[in-house]
Amino acid sequence: MKKYTVLLLAFLLSGCAWMNPFNWWGEPEVKEEVKTTFEPNKFLWQAAKDKVAFMKEISEDKESGTITTGWTLVEGVSGVEYQLEIKVLSEKLRGDCLVAKVNKRLWNGQEWVAEPDNLKLDRKVEDAILKQARVLYRKSLNLE
Repeated sequence: MKKYTVLLLAFLLSGCAWMNPFNWWGEPEVKEEVKTTFEPNKFLWQAAKDKVAFMKEISEDKESGTITTGWTLVEGVSGVEYQLEIKVLSEKLRGDCLVAKVNKRLWNGQEWVAEPDNLKLDRKVEDAILKQARVLYRKSLNLE
């Protein structure tokens, strides 16, 4: 009988987490709040918006960090339309947290024909946005 009493007493006084509801002396379980909303980096986001401001039909979804433009004719270039999709992937201000995709199509006299992906053009757009983000960041630090 003593053996079972000691085991029962040890069981009740133990700090097992799964027994917290039954352990009056145990610490209450603290649940951490998990951040569920995504907030893209404000400098990358603003720089991307600044760089695509000349294009029409801009849609932005801050929850997914995506900015998409409509097909736009660029002044000085005839028969070519561009569409941009820019994604800010993180809350951090880093070059690998930005992805730009440039879609290009040409008018062949009867219809628009899509051009293959141009990684150099994608990279140039990313570089322009990163440079603008750097300017915005430096202004926020009052360095310029």
